[in-house]
Amino acid sequence: MEQVDEVIKMLDSMAEEGVSRIKVETSECIEAGTSQKAYHHGRCDVGSPFATGKLFDSDENDTGC
Repeated sequence: MEQVDEVIKMLDSMAEEGVSRIKVETSECIEAGTSQKAYHHGRCDVGSPFATGKLFDSDENDTGC
């Protein structure tokens, strides 16, 4: 239950800061208890090959995380 409370606090904090859109994803690639933010630059392609310059089907871009 403590983890749920921490997520709620994080979301409440972001809402109080005026963040209007929040997408939550979980990952095994970052340390437990930490978070990362990705900023939307006016297009719906945050993290896409267009935004990162990396092809999703290229083995050379596969870092595992």
